[in-house]
Amino acid sequence: MPYVKFRGQTVTFAEMNETSNRVANSLDDLGVQHGDKVCLLMKNSLEFIYAWYGLAKLGAVMVPVNPNLKGNLLRHIVTNSEATILFIDNDLIERIKLIEDEISDVSKMIWIEENPDVQLSDQFDSIEIIEFETLLASSPDQPEDKVEPIDAMSILYTSGTTGPSKGAMLSQHYYYDNALMAIHFQNHTEGDVLFSCLPMFHANAQLTSCYTALLTKGTFVMSKMFSLSTFMDEIAECQATHTNVMGSILILLMKQEPSPDDAKNSLRVINSVPLIPEALEFEKRFGVKLVSMFGATETAICMASPFDEETKPDSCGKALPHFDCRIVDDNDQEVPRGTKGEIVVRGTVPFVQMAGYYNMPEATLAAFRNLWYHTGDFGIQDEHGYFYFVDRKKDAIRRRGENISSYEVEEVINSHPSVLESAAVAVKDEVMTEDEVKIFVILRDDESLSAEDLILYSKDRMAYFMVPRYVEFVDEFPKTPNQKVQKFALRDMGNTTATWDREKAGIKIER
Repeated sequence: MPYVKFRGQTVTFAEMNETSNRVANSLDDLGVQHGDKVCLLMKNSLEFIYAWYGLAKLGAVMVPVNPNLKGNLLRHIVTNSEATILFIDNDLIERIKLIEDEISDVSKMIWIEENPDVQLSDQFDSIEIIEFETLLASSPDQPEDKVEPIDAMSILYTSGTTGPSKGAMLSQHYYYDNALMAIHFQNHTEGDVLFSCLPMFHANAQLTSCYTALLTKGTFVMSKMFSLSTFMDEIAECQATHTNVMGSILILLMKQEPSPDDAKNSLRVINSVPLIPEALEFEKRFGVKLVSMFGATETAICMASPFDEETKPDSCGKALPHFDCRIVDDNDQEVPRGTKGEIVVRGTVPFVQMAGYYNMPEATLAAFRNLWYHTGDFGIQDEHGYFYFVDRKKDAIRRRGENISSYEVEEVINSHPSVLESAAVAVKDEVMTEDEVKIFVILRDDESLSAEDLILYSKDRMAYFMVPRYVEFVDEFPKTPNQKVQKFALRDMGNTTATWDREKAGIKIER
């Protein structure tokens, strides 16, 4: 029975089990032990899933890394997680060469031939290089079962807002329960075909598509990445019944010229984060049920649209069975229905939230103040139990499905010798109605710098999706008495006549 399909390849449930056993046994031979951390710096591929499941069978911990990261941001995750082994696409190995001296815990690097035109010419002084294919020579038998539900399956790094990215420790049961919740609100049945064009290093594709298909005996169809020109063709080719997307994808689909064939597709359910204002119109045009969800890596999918109720375009749903969700004030007191406050979440069964941030106990205590996970998001709950997202309390910026740390953007901008201080905020893109990154910059005395030169400097030092679209030079920032930048005031400014727009300037950022 087909479990995973990817680029013309089909892997059955039996083949996935056998291949991941081979990988697990090979890693065991290489000295990987229960609890060891292993980074996956990989784009979407079958090898990603083999590595994930192989590590899980050993009780080792997967640390997925955004393959667009480089430099200090990549080094931070590798060192903070205390990873000893890296799985890596061959066209990304040069990024490790640049930080080799700073990741001394890494002793082995297992490479996958993502790009056959890239030759491995670099030599590493302290890291052994191993070809992924050699892992498949080990026994296909199940490794000795030493894994408990409470054991960590992964550490997923979330964008920091007041400091470096934090690694959320997620248990084996966390993954299982999240898939159960996805089955619940997406109305899955055995044999469903789940299509995803989202990256596997994100929790969304892992939890609501790949792992969900495993539990439902469905088929997970993995795309390399989203493409508007091929999205519906890919859906048609695999006869997908379900897909998980970001709201921006729905916007792009709605902007396409309507066709009488729009509703002639195989989809029954689309899970969109968030829903778009035209959700009901979308459902009618494409003949599909829209649902949405709300959550965070730290606390999983904690609320979602009830499948059997009418779609509410402006709501992120109701609390799911295994979670208690509330709206509270600054003193953590629950506020009356209809009143804005912070969304806080608490699991009602064990191990459905993160165990904490790896190597960051103080950040863990702060996140779970008064035993509730504080999302940092403002919301409202109505009298019927529906939750509505209002705004972000944090300084995190969400751009086209990517969570961006304002702190990490500012860290790169501030490293420019002409920059005295900077502040990154989210501003709305007028066309997509989504967040874009804007950087406010104060230059050092007697220094000059163009916005274009600043962006060209930045693009080599941060992931493509983090590079600011908008730049505005200012003389000072609004600050509190203790000298913290009042970012809400900068966000309220939005774009002005003094704002430089990278896209209007014709500068394209390569991935």
